[in-house]
Amino acid sequence: MVKSMENKIIIGNVCFIRDLKSEQILLLKRSRAPMKGYYTGVGGKTDFYEDIHRSCLREIKEETGLDVFDLTCKGVLKTIQEGAGSSWILFMYVAEQFSGDLIECDEGELRWFSYKQIPTLPMIDFVREILPSILMDGQFTEGTVRHDADGRVLEKTLHFIRNS
Repeated sequence: MVKSMENKIIIGNVCFIRDLKSEQILLLKRSRAPMKGYYTGVGGKTDFYEDIHRSCLREIKEETGLDVFDLTCKGVLKTIQEGAGSSWILFMYVAEQFSGDLIECDEGELRWFSYKQIPTLPMIDFVREILPSILMDGQFTEGTVRHDADGRVLEKTLHFIRNS
């Protein structure tokens, strides 16, 4: 009997924590597939009964050891990995007020980067594309991205909405 691949939708979050004083952003270099070796924000899956906002706070604490106090939703992105049978609805956040000390992360290597370093990093393509909008004040991003296992964009529809 041939098993058919069941498509599933996962609700998740990603947060980009930035230190405004040092003009740096905390990024995670993924240690697992998909997108192994590429940088992104921190985050993960939202549990079935879990509040989306609290889910992001939990993921930040688990992956970084930091507590954030000003989590702001900056967009919603549907990602579809080609051939994987899964799609993520990804709530994208920014945080600028935090406390605590960084811990070692099971998901990969955490590191602070200056904004100037971002263009030179091996970053997931769709993250690189939406990050300027996510970090911009008064901007909300929504859309859909179809990508390969390395995060390279195959097809996209993005809307950058300016809040007044």
